[in-house]
Amino acid sequence: MAKARLLMTGFGPFGDVSRNPSGWIAEQLAQVSPEDLQVTSQVLPVTFEDAPVVLERFVNAHESPAPRALLSLGVHPRPGFCLESRARPRPTSKSVDNAGQVGFQGNPTSIQLKDRSPSFDVGALHKALSLDDVSISTDAGGYVCDWVFQHLLAHGQRLAIPALFLHVPSFDQATEEHLLEVTSRVAHALANL
Repeated sequence: MAKARLLMTGFGPFGDVSRNPSGWIAEQLAQVSPEDLQVTSQVLPVTFEDAPVVLERFVNAHESPAPRALLSLGVHPRPGFCLESRARPRPTSKSVDNAGQVGFQGNPTSIQLKDRSPSFDVGALHKALSLDDVSISTDAGGYVCDWVFQHLLAHGQRLAIPALFLHVPSFDQATEEHLLEVTSRVAHALANL
């Protein structure tokens, strides 16, 4: 039986995060795809203008045959993992990206910008995972992560597949093994919706 395909993205370094676990996890899981899942990954730049463009090219290049799901990862400053349940239509963070830009006023891709949520019950996914350090969040942070989530959900809707954003803890808050284990379980659950 062929493995289910999942497209996964993470981010490169930014600000004080010289080693971003989100990009590292995406690359690692693409090399050692978990169980019956084939992960194809892309590390996105941490810029409001370029991240959605790179995401769109990545999804378009791998949409046939259709993947089972889309999963984007980002790092957050808190311990634990967050399943994001809402993407804003515009970035709200006052933090600058790697290009020195605060937010983005245009739309670098063809999607319609609006308040978005995953097409499935995030609460049911959370319950099925049954992991103590995974929670649900309604605030993806308003930074590049939130902006990518907006675009990721639009691609998921266009392809009629589930799409989700997962915030992961930093390397000083979780071991590499734990980061890979939890993300792998989320990816597997998402691909089997």
